[in-house]
Amino acid sequence: MKNYPITGSLIEAYIFCPRQAWLMSRQITGNQYNEFLAIGRLISGESYKREKREILIDGGKIDFIKEKNGKMLIVEVKKSSKFMDTAKMQLLYYLYKFRKKGYDIRGELRIPKEKKVFEVEFEEKEEKMIEQIINEIEDLLVLDIPPKIKFNPKCRQCSYKEFCWS
Repeated sequence: MKNYPITGSLIEAYIFCPRQAWLMSRQITGNQYNEFLAIGRLISGESYKREKREILIDGGKIDFIKEKNGKMLIVEVKKSSKFMDTAKMQLLYYLYKFRKKGYDIRGELRIPKEKKVFEVEFEEKEEKMIEQIINEIEDLLVLDIPPKIKFNPKCRQCSYKEFCWS
């Protein structure tokens, strides 16, 4: 059995679509010219330029970390609040990883285009939820073939749609 690392991006992909997560785990990338990815990269690159960017943790990239009211704060920047559930899970995963390393840290999701900021708290229920998702992803990643295709309206915007609907 090959060991596939679990990262925040893989958590986000799994919540969005397990098939996408399986493909991503095999280093298969979606269409990098997808307009939604391009917009996301532009917003990420142009927003919060003075902050330290892309901190690496266990193979994942955090947008930036800052101090707020004497506490460390992990900040994830997203282009839209449309998929808040996936973004929140990604951020919770990062908070989980830092907690496991002994840090008391908080999280924030920022959507600059919408001028929105969402605080994300990490509590015991979130820890159990993240651990359950990690277990589900581990079960997914041992599969020899990706999960079956299940249509969802969000498939229309997905950079991986060519792997499902061609």
